[in-house]
Amino acid sequence: MSHHRYPICPASGKVRYGERKDIKLAMRQADWDRSRAALNEVACSRREIRSYECPDCSGWHLTSKPSRPIRLVPALKFAVRMPGPAAQSIRRMAAGSALRTGTAA
Repeated sequence: MSHHRYPICPASGKVRYGERKDIKLAMRQADWDRSRAALNEVACSRREIRSYECPDCSGWHLTSKPSRPIRLVPALKFAVRMPGPAAQSIRRMAAGSALRTGTAA
C-alpha cells in the first residue's frame, strides 16, 4: 500500500489529485517550500508551476513544464477569398475575349 495521501496514476506515475481544490493546496505548498528554501539559502527540489487534467486517470497532476504558447495565425490564412460579382464578370469577359488576367499591358 502506498504511503501517499493521494493515489498514484498508473499511466504517468505521478500523484493523482482528485479535485481542483487539492491542486491549489499542493501548489500553495510547493510555493511555500520554494520560498522557505530561498530564505534558508538552500536548494529546493519543488519545481511545479502548473497543473493539468490527466486524460488517462481523469485526475489532476502537477508539472514543472510551462504551458505551450498560443500561436496566433494571421487572419489572412483563414480568410477565404470569394470573388465578388464584379470580379466574376471581368473574368468572364476576359475569358471570352482571349485576354489574360494578371498580365501587364
